[in-house]
Parts: sequence; C-alpha cells; structure tokens
Amino acid sequence: MKWYEIRIKVKREACDAVSDMLTSMGSGGVAIEDVNDILAGIQNNYKDAKDKESGLYEYYDYIDENLINKKNGMDEESVTVKGYFNENVDVNSLFRKIQDGISNISQFIDTGNVDISYSEMLEEDWANNWKKYYKPFSITENVVIKPSWEEYAAKGSEIVIEMDPGMAFGTGTHETTRMCAFLIQKYIKNRDVVIDVGCGSGILSIIASKLGAEKVLALDIDKQAVKIAMKNCAINNTEDRVQVLEGTLSSSLDYKADMIVANIIADVIINLADAVVNNARKGGLFIASGIIKERKDDVVSAYLPKGFKLIEIKEDGEWVAVVFECPGSL
Repeated sequence: MKWYEIRIKVKREACDAVSDMLTSMGSGGVAIEDVNDILAGIQNNYKDAKDKESGLYEYYDYIDENLINKKNGMDEESVTVKGYFNENVDVNSLFRKIQDGISNISQFIDTGNVDISYSEMLEEDWANNWKKYYKPFSITENVVIKPSWEEYAAKGSEIVIEMDPGMAFGTGTHETTRMCAFLIQKYIKNRDVVIDVGCGSGILSIIASKLGAEKVLALDIDKQAVKIAMKNCAINNTEDRVQVLEGTLSSSLDYKADMIVANIIADVIINLADAVVNNARKGGLFIASGIIKERKDDVVSAYLPKGFKLIEIKEDGEWVAVVFECPGSL
C-alpha cells in the first residue's frame, strides 16, 4: 500500500493548530520535526558540566543520531508538521483543503512563511519513517513518555507512561504540554480530584492519575480524541481513575475539583472563567496553557476580577502557562 507524507513548515506557535487540522482531515499519524527538541535532547544528555563546556555529549537510546545530524541548517523559528494519508486520498483536493485551513489558522496565529510539500512512500517506509522521530523522553524530572515500539526501563522513582502519537493532540513534545505536566507535578496532592479540559490524547489526565489524583474527569469535544484518550488510559492502567467524556467544562457540570487543567487556546480559556469558578473547590487550582505570550495579559485580566489569585506564570519559548487559585463557587 502507498502513503503520502504531507510536510507543512510553519512558525512554531502554529504547530498545534496545524497538527489538529491534519488530524481532522484524516491523517494516519502526525509527526513534528522541531530543531529545538533536538537541541534540548543534546543539552540534556551531556555526561557532565565539563562535557557541556567542551561540546562533547553522549547519544542515548532516545536521541536518534540522524536527527542530531540534521540540526545544522534547520530553522529554529519554524517546525515541520508531517501528516500521513493513504493512497485513496485525492492529493490535489487535500492540498486545497490544507491551503484553506492554513489561511484560516493564519487569521489568529502567525504561521510565518508556510511551505507545503509531499512525497510518496510504501507502507513499510511510512511506518518506520514517522516513528523514528518519536523516542522516549522526560516530560518532567521523573515522568518519562515512551512510544509502544520502544523499550524503556524506569530508573529509580521514574514514572513511565506509554503514549503513541497519532489521532489526538498531546504526546508531551510541545512546550504547552510540558509546562502543564511540570505544574501538575508541582502542585498536585494525593487524592486530588482533577478536571482536564480539552484532554486530547489524555496525556495530562494520565500524568495526574499517576501522580496521585484519586479521580480525573477528562473532557474533549472531539469524538476521536475521546476514543484515543480512553485507549491510552487503558494502556496505562488508569481507566479506573480517569473518566473520559465528550464535552467541555460548563457552569452546569455537577463536578467539584481540586485542580482544573486546560491546555487549549487563550480565547477558550478566557471564556471558561465562570465555569472554572463553578467547578473548582475554594482554594483549588486552575492551570492553563496553550497561551501565546501576546495573550498572557488578556487571560490574567479575565480571571483576576472574578476573584482568582495569580500564583505562578511559567514561560517556555513563545508559550505561557498560568496557575490561579480559585475563589470557589459563586
């Protein structure tokens, strides 16, 4: 069977939106080629400070040497999002849909100088080609994300989560997901009740449950994401603590949480304020990311007048995550 690899080069802040677009168009998998991930992998794998100064580093199993060799000459402001479509797709029609989709995305996110291309490959080449970009990696100090086809033995207190890239956003490689994971680990307490808004693959729900949450409600408006999140919870043996439902946070939802997490976009986060108030216990925390730096003040100014207390602002690249203490129900 033949497959088409669609390559879309865009500015980093448009990565999520383009990935979601390809998924909604029926991509059989999404891979993201980002020079910053390569550089971070190298930076994290120096043997010691002396090696860091000299520029010497070790290659570990989860860093692909071919990717490291590609870092020179790559644009550090852009990423390449790759989607995979089977031979039955009409490539010309798909290209037009992608161009229209990029045009829509560019109305609210800076996509930069977009470059779209494609190539054909056999099924066995497709299977190996996109998998080589996804290796085990640490999303927090002691939480490791691994794909199903890679072996990885936990070291010490590490928590290993199995997560394959594919039909829903959230494999842990994006800055917003990493910041949310870090903040969940920093603030979560044993037996907390958590709501994950826009759960995507379910990665943050799984992390919360593995870090001690007693119960997690994972919500997404995308039916496919709900199915994938359920599957990932089963793979990671968290289905007894994580309930995945189609929908979003609303003031009518009868659910009280110690922590609410939303890794989406600024406009949606702003519109969630009243629902967060109604669904968070007094003194509970709201962790929000998916916010570009330019929208940080908009988000903060939407929450402070409603009685929220700003606890922390975290930045990674062009992205921001915020932590609020919730005032409790109105």
